[in-house]
Amino acid sequence: MEKRIDVNIPCGELMLEGVLEYPNDKTGKLPAAVICHPHPLFGGNMHNNVVRAVRKGLLERGFVCLRFNFRGTGGSWGAYTNGIGELEDVKAAVDFIISQDAVDGERLLVAGYSFGCWVGMRAGHQDVRLKNLIGISPPLNEYDYDFLENETRPKFLIVGDNDFVCSVDNFKKLLNKIPEPKTGIILPNTDHLHIGRENRLVDEINKFLDTYAV
Repeated sequence: MEKRIDVNIPCGELMLEGVLEYPNDKTGKLPAAVICHPHPLFGGNMHNNVVRAVRKGLLERGFVCLRFNFRGTGGSWGAYTNGIGELEDVKAAVDFIISQDAVDGERLLVAGYSFGCWVGMRAGHQDVRLKNLIGISPPLNEYDYDFLENETRPKFLIVGDNDFVCSVDNFKKLLNKIPEPKTGIILPNTDHLHIGRENRLVDEINKFLDTYAV
């Protein structure tokens, strides 16, 4: 059976609530992923359907997975800071997962959904320890992603064709600006929430990781 542990992640003077999970029947040093949830002011947390689907898919690939609640969400201390302190939350989560004995510190990725995509990819851009950056439903209508224009690590971005915070036109413009290696996917008949479409989303992430394995 997969091993699941409720954890507390130190982040400066704060403590963040998280769940650390290990894949079934895997030994030795394993790749690992930090997964970031959508906007906390709109009900986002680490139990979100997309976060859980990504975590399930990565566990099945043999990844150790850490999902956590941003500051001020669920049992995490502190308060929302509009993506500023949340950057520190991601860095703290990376520090935490690297400290685990079963984790190969050379095989790490960050995956984020919606607000978590913006924060996670920004944090990943600043952190050389992360090998791949995965962004799901980037809220391009709300946030700036220019930092990706000089990001040379493998990048995966995916959006639904009916996403209300990321128009297909804006998504294509971003893809045209950022350098290789990159993968950009537009899912048909899919909105921002991905309800009922989670398996297709995970399939596309798996294809990316088949090419750009960590």
